[in-house]
Amino acid sequence: MENQLYIGLSRQMALRRQLDVVANNVANMNTAGFRGERTLFETALEAGGRKPTDRMAFTIDRSTYTDLRPGAFTDTGNPYDVALDGDGFLSVQTPDGVRYTRDGRLRRDADGTLVGPNGYPVLDDGRRPIAIASDSSTIAIGKDGLLMADGNVVGRLNVVRFQNPQALKQTGDLLFEAGPGVEPLPAPNTRVVEGKIERSNVQGIVEIGRMMDLNRDYQAVTKMVDDGQELLRSAISRLGKSQ
Repeated sequence: MENQLYIGLSRQMALRRQLDVVANNVANMNTAGFRGERTLFETALEAGGRKPTDRMAFTIDRSTYTDLRPGAFTDTGNPYDVALDGDGFLSVQTPDGVRYTRDGRLRRDADGTLVGPNGYPVLDDGRRPIAIASDSSTIAIGKDGLLMADGNVVGRLNVVRFQNPQALKQTGDLLFEAGPGVEPLPAPNTRVVEGKIERSNVQGIVEIGRMMDLNRDYQAVTKMVDDGQELLRSAISRLGKSQ
């Protein structure tokens, strides 16, 4: 009887983790450049029951991974905004080192530096910040990332890709961190699209439907655990009375 409770509790913990991930996806379904996350689970078989061959199946929350499918593009008309058509990432300099993003809501700050929405400098293909003169009136960004101000070249966006993008770690602010041994590579097949941004790749209706299913599953498992506890209490009570 206790085995039933342990199995139910392991499933409850996994469902809570899934609900947290899906809730975060739903909360960010309108966030530019956001990548949804998915959970990976594993079934562990443990010895249990009266016979040596009896096994109990526990649910283990193994890990999460990032859904890297592209999101739809939205026109903004802002010449600083860019969307990446391909598997590339923009490079930005943060206090913790170089990070990578698909969020192309760029702007020029008070010092003339091209920055992302978090205020971090966007890097050129030499891994240097890009400076734009304060009196520049016309900005143009080419498909190859070449940035021009009033017809003068000021830099080229450092667009990179990764051999194994699943090795990237989301840092919670639409930035990705490349861990040890994960090296950025040139992304010649990624096209920079000016005047657009990439929306979140989260499908709102699908995620909300998934959340409803998870809630129903959680309620069903909770009922199973409660029923098991009630059976255990009843059994203890009967045994106590029989003595």
